[in-house]
Amino acid sequence: MILVFAAMYGEVQACFGFGAEPEPREVAGYPVFEAGDIAVCQTGLGRRSRDVAAAVLPHFKPQAVLSAGVAGGLHPDLRAGHLIVCSHVHHAQMRGGAIEDASVFSDEHLVSLALETARDAGLEATLGAAVTVDDVAWTPAEKADLRSWKGHDVVEMESYWIGEVAREADLPYLALRSVSDQAADALVETPALKPDGEFDMETFQVWIQDHPEHAPLLAEQADRNRRGMGALTSLLSALLPRLAGPPASCARLARRWTRRSGARRTTSCARSIRRATGLAISNRTFAWRRSTCC
Repeated sequence: MILVFAAMYGEVQACFGFGAEPEPREVAGYPVFEAGDIAVCQTGLGRRSRDVAAAVLPHFKPQAVLSAGVAGGLHPDLRAGHLIVCSHVHHAQMRGGAIEDASVFSDEHLVSLALETARDAGLEATLGAAVTVDDVAWTPAEKADLRSWKGHDVVEMESYWIGEVAREADLPYLALRSVSDQAADALVETPALKPDGEFDMETFQVWIQDHPEHAPLLAEQADRNRRGMGALTSLLSALLPRLAGPPASCARLARRWTRRSGARRTTSCARSIRRATGLAISNRTFAWRRSTCC
């Protein structure tokens, strides 16, 4: 099975754009949505995602862990809806420190599969890098400053933390981001977005009545976010069934996992492949009914 972590509910919904109707439940006190062999946990924003992932992951036996969501563009050429398949992720707190080069890395096979899937779906996607921050980069100046550090392509708030948890569990990891706001775009801060990733519409309506001058910029921001979320949905709709379903794909992940963990291949690899194949067979209809995704 595949375990995805996403900060906001809209990003959770993007994981099920292929027509599945996920069943919600609580795992370790956090919301998880499941359909077949795909589970998506809503972590909320920022550093708290590490604690959520660490609490939820032991309740599953995934072949791979993904961090997926929208992000701010740092590269000046990236437009809303451009997908970045992250080869690695830094955290901004390492800047200027003794461990400045420390990062988490995406699994090479997962990176290749994501890029191939995006290409097959006609989506604009490139290999790049992300920087995780604890506070939103609201202005073009803040984004330019982050870009000047190591030339990262996008900025977001969770992928480093999710990657750390996956690394500690010795599981293949992939960070995927879709650009919502561009490098030259300023963002409007509102009190409507809560730390748990929920958007409080009632709070927003009260706030916008008191700040009508922000309405035009918010409309532009919402349009770019729709493009970013649309591209993310298109990629995940093709990629997640492909990861969760076909036996060959799952078996390759299982082999890579056992090689990376140093386990005895004659026993552990066989066990992992049997588990992966069993999952695929038990969910064959779910995996193959979207044959264009596989």
